[in-house]
Amino acid sequence: MDLIKPFQSVVPEVQLPYEKIIFDEKIVYTVAAAAIYLLLGLPVSGVDDSKIVDPFSWLRSGFGSRAGTFLEFGVFPAAFSAFFWQILAGKKLLKVDFSSPSDRRLFQTLQKITSFILGFVFAILLVFSDYFEPLDLFSKTEEGNLALTSPSVVAKSLIIVELTVSNAIVTLLVELLDKGYGFGPGILAYITASAATTLATSMFGLTTFVTSRGKESSGALIQLGRNLFSSKSWTYAVYEAFTRNIGANLTQVYVAIVAFFATLYLSNCRYEISVKSTKVRGMSTVYPVKLLYCGALPVLFTFSILYFLNIVGFTLTKICANSKYIKYISLIGHWTLDAETKKTYNLDGGILYLISAAPSSSNLVLSIIRPFTFLFFVVMVSTYFGKIWPFMSGSAARGVAKMLKEQDITLVGRRDVAVAKELGKIISPASRSGALFSSAIVAFAECCGRCKGIAFSTCVGILAGLSIMEDIVSEWQQTGAAANSQFSQFLPTQ
Repeated sequence: MDLIKPFQSVVPEVQLPYEKIIFDEKIVYTVAAAAIYLLLGLPVSGVDDSKIVDPFSWLRSGFGSRAGTFLEFGVFPAAFSAFFWQILAGKKLLKVDFSSPSDRRLFQTLQKITSFILGFVFAILLVFSDYFEPLDLFSKTEEGNLALTSPSVVAKSLIIVELTVSNAIVTLLVELLDKGYGFGPGILAYITASAATTLATSMFGLTTFVTSRGKESSGALIQLGRNLFSSKSWTYAVYEAFTRNIGANLTQVYVAIVAFFATLYLSNCRYEISVKSTKVRGMSTVYPVKLLYCGALPVLFTFSILYFLNIVGFTLTKICANSKYIKYISLIGHWTLDAETKKTYNLDGGILYLISAAPSSSNLVLSIIRPFTFLFFVVMVSTYFGKIWPFMSGSAARGVAKMLKEQDITLVGRRDVAVAKELGKIISPASRSGALFSSAIVAFAECCGRCKGIAFSTCVGILAGLSIMEDIVSEWQQTGAAANSQFSQFLPTQ
């Protein structure tokens, strides 16, 4: 941690608020920050985002990422760095005293530096793997032949700078909400906004794009209406709306909605523990422990690992395409251009194919075992994260028991020395089983419905949104904001 001290004076930082931010201002900050985040989805200078051939489309929506834009990486670098250093600190491989303000500041600086470096490295990898060179970027030579035009060194350098700076802005936007200006964590706030946008546009998107069949709408329901009015056969119109491969289809949308309600149901399952005050006689209430104790974090952690592996694997196979070691590197993963859409690369082989929600491979054996290996990987990694995260974040039984003791609260019918043990019987199973159930829903929906990330972003978005809403309502009720807030008509009084 001492190695980070020299960088504190040069790394951009959002200062802590000088005075307490009132409830209405937090609402405004949160909404404004989310709007700014979404507005960053502008094309990178010199890049036509509509012509990008994207190999990460099924991973993007859950991290608020958009191909060929300033949100090329979304919140992924910030999320990955946060998970990475928090786990190292929890495993005592990094000495951090979270009760010390100076150590907390150093730890936040370390996370920001890591996020900046990840954005810079990923930008370099994508640029030199020719990711930003569209397949149809051709120009005529003096002899009249077609030749592939490649961006100059200056153009490539400009793309790297733009992506690095935009990732730094996103990291600071995350820190803005984390520092108490709005309702956070910031990563979950931006994921919620992006997931809501993705689901809405998948259903009702009005923008159009050109395909071999003509113009089509980005929204699945809108495209169904276009098909019914333009096609002579209603049967074909409905079939095409449910099965089209370009853009969202109704199968993906309905599978995502089913996953949404399944996740929403599990988020309301909880075990209520009777507690009482040690200071006020006769005052008792309940302390709820949710089934989804870790919320969206286990699934988000698992898919962040997949995102990292896919970026590294894809860029290495492209950069080393002419290397004599390519046959060994291709064991990581093998990407082929989608023959129908020509808008994405599909994984069809390698180790990464077995842990992906990619379409069927040309290898029949791999296609048969892939759903099981993908489901197993997502569930096992998420469950392991759900097991260790409460100890990393201080929300395990011992941490909760300490918090209750500080608030002069104890369990009904239990001695103070047995509080942590009794809480452990409930919190530990909840964190593990909750991670297992939520990850199984996401993996099954992505694998069987071929949702291309829509189910993943929807489930993570609803869990992240509920977490933020709990913070909003909790502060609303505890700070007495109802008396002078402009949002009193939208929030409950009890």
